[in-house]
Amino acid sequence: MEISRLRRSAALAIGLGLAAATAWAGTLTVRPGVPTVGGLARYTGSHGLEVNVAVPDRSATFVQSNHPSAEATYRVRFSANLRGLTMSEGEELDLFAAYDGADPTPPATSGNALLRIVVRRSGGRNVLTAFARRDNGTEAEIPAAITLANGWRVVELDWAKATAAGANNGRLGLWVDGTARTGLTGLDNDASSLNYARWGTVNSVDPGTSGVLKLDDFASQRTGYIGPMSVFGDVPSTQFYWPHVQGLYAAEITSGCGAGAFCPNSNVNRAEMAVFLLRGQRGPEFAPPPATGIFTDVATTFWAAPWIEQLYRDGLTGGCSSNPLQYCPNSNVNRAEMAVFLLKAKYGAGYTPPPATGDFADVPVSFWAAPWIEQLAAEGITSGCGTNPLRYCPNDPVTRWQMAVFLVQTFGLPTQQVGP
Repeated sequence: MEISRLRRSAALAIGLGLAAATAWAGTLTVRPGVPTVGGLARYTGSHGLEVNVAVPDRSATFVQSNHPSAEATYRVRFSANLRGLTMSEGEELDLFAAYDGADPTPPATSGNALLRIVVRRSGGRNVLTAFARRDNGTEAEIPAAITLANGWRVVELDWAKATAAGANNGRLGLWVDGTARTGLTGLDNDASSLNYARWGTVNSVDPGTSGVLKLDDFASQRTGYIGPMSVFGDVPSTQFYWPHVQGLYAAEITSGCGAGAFCPNSNVNRAEMAVFLLRGQRGPEFAPPPATGIFTDVATTFWAAPWIEQLYRDGLTGGCSSNPLQYCPNSNVNRAEMAVFLLKAKYGAGYTPPPATGDFADVPVSFWAAPWIEQLAAEGITSGCGTNPLRYCPNDPVTRWQMAVFLVQTFGLPTQQVGP
């Protein structure tokens, strides 16, 4: 296997220092040709750590941290993306492990794994589980495995050993995408302390596993909740739409507007909307065929032409005018138009909503998009733009943060929460 790309940029250095965030100062497994700079893993690419599970080499491939030293408590958080990984039913993959032995030189292993984070293929889905070692040498597993949706999922664990022999108060807490899950308590694990950790494909890979595993956003500390990292500098976690923007990024539908920003208050034009809508509907792997020149105002060389023409072929748009057929790619999408686009993308081109009844004060039942707007509200995709009286603002342009909320709600994409 091959390992590459540690962090999306040097400015977002991996925090493995237990007192303060520092760059990863561990080592790589000894595979010839693995790039390093001064003993540190190389910073390149769009994400942190990428492991290419190549046949026939299925040996363990990981980065090792020697920051922990006789730790009685340990908190770790990272993002994992299994979209490019194929696993056969019943197979498992260790993403992370922390050990009680003396810090060894990879690939040697010293001591026992005190905690493990594992992905398992079960029922045709990727599920996550976690284990903690007891003093008697057995492992306790969390009560219920957690289904992992495709895209970037944030995993955080909080491990502590028992305070004394017989106290049986060790623990393993767990959060996925900022939401607390059922962990472990009452552990008899006072005899060992944590000394080093590994992240990647920690153990050898099963024969039915192949593809690419992506990891990012690693941080560790002794105590205190870490939480998902805010991906975009202009969308702080205090914004009410932060979970939706994070969810849109995690689903790999958007990478922002450039330079680490999302531009939440910028308007969405009809060209951008075509890409957003089709990626939300079909997933980030979808790539439309080359454009042929359906619309007179959309050249085949235009960046969004393939997406716009796919939207037309799917019956989700008839353009903005006919004779000649035009799409108006640079025109802003308003909230009335967006209601129609979203529901057609969700249910198909032939969908027709029930008649309007007058739910919004600024949307009369005779308004052309009233049935679509009211159906959007009935499905909980929008609550309008204001209350007392309840309004929808049908002619207002759709902003990028509104688009994030619309897409996440329409297609049921997982969101991320700030956490405690």
